[in-house]
Amino acid sequence: MIVTGPPVDLHEDQLISGWLDARFHHAIGATVFLEQTRAINAKWHLLRLYDSKAPDALLGVAVALTGGTCFWLPEDASAAGALFPAILDLRPCRIVTSSMGRDLLRSKVVPRAHFVREYDQWVMVSARRFPQASGRMAIASDIARLVEYQHQYNEERSVDDAPNWETLVAQEKVAVVDTDGQIVSVVRFGIETDRMVSIGGTYTFPAYRRRGFAERVLEFAVDRIVTAGRTAHLIVDIDNEPAVALYRRMGFECVGSSYVGYLEYQ
Repeated sequence: MIVTGPPVDLHEDQLISGWLDARFHHAIGATVFLEQTRAINAKWHLLRLYDSKAPDALLGVAVALTGGTCFWLPEDASAAGALFPAILDLRPCRIVTSSMGRDLLRSKVVPRAHFVREYDQWVMVSARRFPQASGRMAIASDIARLVEYQHQYNEERSVDDAPNWETLVAQEKVAVVDTDGQIVSVVRFGIETDRMVSIGGTYTFPAYRRRGFAERVLEFAVDRIVTAGRTAHLIVDIDNEPAVALYRRMGFECVGSSYVGYLEYQ
């Protein structure tokens, strides 16, 4: 049984929240954007699949923005396909899901859509302190350098991100390391919950690579998160072996796998 729209009552709200909380390593995106579905005239959609024979038995949850991102957590392989058509009806251009969702997506998405690109990824977390870490939060005068960072990052990663740097800097969402009087390494803070903060977009300018600057900015970011009583969370491409090795060396632990696919529709 598929249900769409906001939770019908407090009981269902608690049921969904508890289900996501039990899977918090993989549900960080869905947990945060679940709040968006409660807004009046929300563009975000909450979809959930129940066992028809057990009304409180959730088999999968998806939180999707029409034409945007979908966070999909299928729980049961045999039932996952039931929710899939409802997700595609929202035409998300980016789907973040599990390996189970990936396999279904690959087998069912044609002819409605095709992949632009896709990544298999590790989910990693760390609660390690780095009290001697050196770095700082970005300030308004750094924005020109951050725009340069984003341009080079986009080219290397074949993405088209265009963040609002004024907002991110004001919200203290960007950490940097300086040398030679300029920023040489950057990491961004992303989705936050009461127990975790995601980090990503780690980048060192080419002239300064292999000198430990990426590790320095990550140590600063992780220590800031852990000092505040939360856990650092990141997702890294499985085939990005240098980054995976760096994260493991820093004390990150792999807690599972994830998948992100970018789609274009016919």
